[in-house]
Amino acid sequence: MIKINQKEWIEKLRKEGFREVRIVPLPPFNDKKEHTHDQYQIDVVLKGKLTISDQNGAKTYLPGDRVEFPAGTVHIAKGGPDGGDMIVGVKEK
Repeated sequence: MIKINQKEWIEKLRKEGFREVRIVPLPPFNDKKEHTHDQYQIDVVLKGKLTISDQNGAKTYLPGDRVEFPAGTVHIAKGGPDGGDMIVGVKEK
């Protein structure tokens, strides 16, 4: 299992201009409906799996992976079978 340093990731994202940086749980198999974000958002998987489906298909992200969503990107997010955690940050871009 990969161990991700939460403090280092949070500090890195804040230096990149992300605000509202927080830890968010990934409920198991929770399949959010298709949605967008009003601002630029980044997710960094800390534990578990996160599958994102968009116009390019589906891709699964694992601990240490970073996925970026420009404002208005239409997508569906789904947690893995065991749930997990991720860091979420937003910024104007």
